[in-house]
Amino acid sequence: MINQDTNALDAASVDATLTLVEDFLTSHGLTAVREQSTTANPVLVADLNETAPSAPLILLGHLDTVFPVGTAKQRPGVIDGERLTGPGSNDMKPGAVMAIATLLALKEANYQAHPVRLILVTDEEILHKNAPTKETIARLSKGAVAGFNFESADPDNGIVTGRKGGAIVDLTVTGIAAHSGKEPGKGRSAVLELAHQIIKAEALTDQDAGKLVNCGLVSGGTSENIIPDHAHTGIAVRFTTKQQGDELLAALQEQAAHPTVAGTTVEMKVATKIDSMDTLPGTAALLEKLQASARLLHQPVPHGKQTGGASDAGVLTAHNIPTLCGLGIMGGGAHTAHEYGLVSSMFDRAALVATTIAHLD
Repeated sequence: MINQDTNALDAASVDATLTLVEDFLTSHGLTAVREQSTTANPVLVADLNETAPSAPLILLGHLDTVFPVGTAKQRPGVIDGERLTGPGSNDMKPGAVMAIATLLALKEANYQAHPVRLILVTDEEILHKNAPTKETIARLSKGAVAGFNFESADPDNGIVTGRKGGAIVDLTVTGIAAHSGKEPGKGRSAVLELAHQIIKAEALTDQDAGKLVNCGLVSGGTSENIIPDHAHTGIAVRFTTKQQGDELLAALQEQAAHPTVAGTTVEMKVATKIDSMDTLPGTAALLEKLQASARLLHQPVPHGKQTGGASDAGVLTAHNIPTLCGLGIMGGGAHTAHEYGLVSSMFDRAALVATTIAHLD
């Protein structure tokens, strides 16, 4: 799968990857269905025990990577001893394979206690921008009692029980253009207002509390001698809990509604948002069951941890589904040319999740 490019913005590569996975699942006796949308990339779904009367369990992951089409040809996947390299070798082609392997292991073991649903999305790396993928995940997970997300893991044997959420916010300022030397009094500087907006936005950062605001993209104006009538900043917002996220976005909306420079207007738009993965009351119990499974398998017992990177696990916890994340391959270097995964961890972690599911009530 690593040797198949999967860029969320390239429909052909997404289709080729989905076909690859569909063919594999079909050859192993499972039916894969594409959830299609006119405004989003497809979501692949496969079910085990679909008609079982108990509440479902969710296996979650994504097939897309951050790399452009052609990367797989430039540096294809390589296994060198314990080390797997190539585009998506950490984030998260192996994790998708592990989710599939977990489903197949349960099928081969004739597991029947719960319905188990595999959900693989294809636009996670672009944060489902301008797409209803999160709503699709929520709909497909309705009524579930536990979720397992196969994002990559650090080599420290940790299991993620909480993640920051994130949002991309656009602030666009409209002013009034004027000649900066001849008629400066007629102008209203959009860039000046944007400067005020940026200072206020960045002041919302509280690293100790886990609230981060970064105005990473800035543009505006037409010429040095024209008072600018347009300006824009793209903001990355990170938060530890849903409440923090709501508060940060409300604060940005409030400052946009009250510009400092008279005669300017500010429009705020949330381009995309990934929910924080909140630690729910049932999360600890789910982790304890996974730790018990590790002892049963004579594996090192993993520990729970909080981490900064957002994932789709937050969609599940936002709908009160206790979820564990970081269940994929151990390794590092995600989103870089030197990313890697440790091959043996694929087998260990997939066995760990399958065993945990087998022992759930």
